[in-house]
Amino acid sequence: MRSIILLLRKCWKRFRGHKQGIGSKLLDVAEAEAAKISDTVFLAVGCHLGYGAAQRIYVKRGYIPDGSGVWYQGKQLDQYAPCVNDDDLLLFMSKKLR
Repeated sequence: MRSIILLLRKCWKRFRGHKQGIGSKLLDVAEAEAAKISDTVFLAVGCHLGYGAAQRIYVKRGYIPDGSGVWYQGKQLDQYAPCVNDDDLLLFMSKKLR
């Protein structure tokens, strides 16, 4: 079966619903839709401190690192490669939906 990549942004931080479960509800809907066409879903999360809450929610929901290492500006980083810990430094994670 095909895999699907979720493209979610940190949109719920902009609303008054922050820390009220809106992010989890958005993931519920996205995962339910993804499950219609795929058995696995992938997402990318930033590595810096600002993404800490997102990293925690993904782990709590069963996402694990996909094993591809970290990516910077759309490219997989080699060991010891230079990068900047900004919004472009990403860790890809996956979750089996069924």
